[in-house]
Amino acid sequence: MGVGPMSRNETRVYRPPINRPRVLLVVAHPGVGGGIETILRLERRYEIRRVTKLGEAVHEAKAWPAEAVLVDAAMIATGARLSFGAPALVLAASQLEGDIAARALDDARGWVAKDAASGDLVRAVERLLTRRAESSAGPVALSLVAGLLLIFLTLLVYLVWVALV
Repeated sequence: MGVGPMSRNETRVYRPPINRPRVLLVVAHPGVGGGIETILRLERRYEIRRVTKLGEAVHEAKAWPAEAVLVDAAMIATGARLSFGAPALVLAASQLEGDIAARALDDARGWVAKDAASGDLVRAVERLLTRRAESSAGPVALSLVAGLLLIFLTLLVYLVWVALV
């Protein structure tokens, strides 16, 4: 294939866009936010938006619905209530700080250290994204397995009955 216009013999191949989960990053500190954003962008698996104020984050969460939110615990005031409409991971210095900040969020799913190794941060984001899918598919899969087991047992009883009669 050449670089110019297509000839009659060439065909275009449709390639659907790659679905990349949306991750909203809410961090005020430029160094911390920039570092985390860079780590996630290097993965090339996520679509990322970063905001530096909680008010902007709530607005952005409505305008650009994310599948996951990473929010800095230092930005959350005591007694605050925040709703992003997506599962959230708290970026904290300690488990205590993460647990306290998580109480302010509508769908907090744990915490990760702000200075975590890049692999640990990516694994935490992946768990956040996949845990949601597993929990919604779990009951359906369990019901399907139970139904198949019931059918199998019914057939087994029938075969035993036929063999004895």
